[in-house]
Amino acid sequence: MMLVMSMTLAQAAFAQAAPGSRTYVGQDVFVASGQQIHNAMCLFCSVQVEGDLTGNVLVLFGSLNVSGRVRGHATVVGGNAVVDSQARIGGDAVVLGGNAVYETDDSLSGSAYVLGGHLSRVSRPEGSRQRRVSLSPVFFGLLAVLALILLSAAIVPRVRRRPAVNQSL
Repeated sequence: MMLVMSMTLAQAAFAQAAPGSRTYVGQDVFVASGQQIHNAMCLFCSVQVEGDLTGNVLVLFGSLNVSGRVRGHATVVGGNAVVDSQARIGGDAVVLGGNAVYETDDSLSGSAYVLGGHLSRVSRPEGSRQRRVSLSPVFFGLLAVLALILLSAAIVPRVRRRPAVNQSL
């Protein structure tokens, strides 16, 4: 969780600093065909890329649909990612708590990681160094429960019984 939060804050700071970036809350980001922007960050909304996104895209609690090009990394937390056959993502694609559909393996230059959802089955070219990792919702849920139990055991103070004091004098 801390990793996701730190990634989010770093992405937000980076997106605000770069000219041509878009950061929205509750309003969808649309990059039209022929249009170019640098970074896109979206909270409680979706990102549709038909044009060219020269940096990274981060979607929190929304979906990502790519039919254009994302030159950097794509991260979706709490939503789905759909990359069509003509689209390209230059970096890694990470989906936490959602599904990912890639029509062709050529759509991804980097690796694909799906935690808590399903990754569409695509073939990898022989000799490819790309990784395709998917952890099912059941396994991801069990992992989250285990982490919560370990965290609560470390944080909750131990209750100690004090001996009864005889106050009959």
